[in-house]
Amino acid sequence: MSEPAVSVIVPAYNAADVVGQALQSVREQTFTDYEVVVVDDGSSDATWEVLEKWAGQWDRLRVFRAEHAGLAAARNRAVREMRGQWIALLDADDLWLPDKLARCMAFLADHPDLSIVYTPMDPVTADGHPMAGHSKPCHAGQLTRRLFESIFVHDPAVVFHRRVIDAVGGFDESLPVCVGHEFWLRVSTQFEFGLIDEPLALRRWTDASLTRRNRSRGMAIKARMLERFYFEKGGARLLDRREAIGRIARVYYSAGKILTREGSPRRGMEHIGRAIGYRKSLLKAYPFWLWAGLRSLMGRDANAPAG
Repeated sequence: MSEPAVSVIVPAYNAADVVGQALQSVREQTFTDYEVVVVDDGSSDATWEVLEKWAGQWDRLRVFRAEHAGLAAARNRAVREMRGQWIALLDADDLWLPDKLARCMAFLADHPDLSIVYTPMDPVTADGHPMAGHSKPCHAGQLTRRLFESIFVHDPAVVFHRRVIDAVGGFDESLPVCVGHEFWLRVSTQFEFGLIDEPLALRRWTDASLTRRNRSRGMAIKARMLERFYFEKGGARLLDRREAIGRIARVYYSAGKILTREGSPRRGMEHIGRAIGYRKSLLKAYPFWLWAGLRSLMGRDANAPAG
């Protein structure tokens, strides 16, 4: 295919057991003017063999193999290889409903002033059963303030024009987690978001998530990401300073508590201290800072203060 309307980008890492189901959900789309670009991010399982078999049977699919460099690098490689003007992201362990692309492309045709549309995602178990909870309200328009407080734009639910990447750059390859959150924050400084307020994508909720496997690492990275966005990437001109600093302080505080509880009290003390530096009135942080310091000095576990 040359110049399809949509390029579906799928990064895959050790996804041999699930990537075929993701690809099948693309193959079942009622909108058909698309290509699929999959980048195997240096998998050590049978992902590449699965992808080669699919590519041999489906002329819309192109597959590429790369050294393991993370989600952002795999997506950026796919962007370099794609031919379409519109981009639809799909993770290898998530799924689309059959009319996802059709609904999004129709919405964009009806709203030519917009470059992005997204939908909610419904959570499901690893075997596809619906789950309660884990969903957040979605919003349309200028979203920087809301996205700084919470991530509700999920990558597999979005379709956007390549002009967005031309304007803000690609995915941040320095981030092992929070890749989508950081990207959509940058995008929100220049673009408004359209919303189809109906779930058209499914997120499989498993313990394989990076942030669920290592909550302290994920929270610490999130704190630094929000800090960099506010001070270095355009957040300061769009966000209320007091609200933004309060948000950064709260995330550093949460990261510090989790780090300490997971056995890294020195780092926990540093993160809680950073939270206090941003918001001295964050009174609940002080006992945890002392607790982390005590654990660090003693070199053994201690009970956490309440709160």
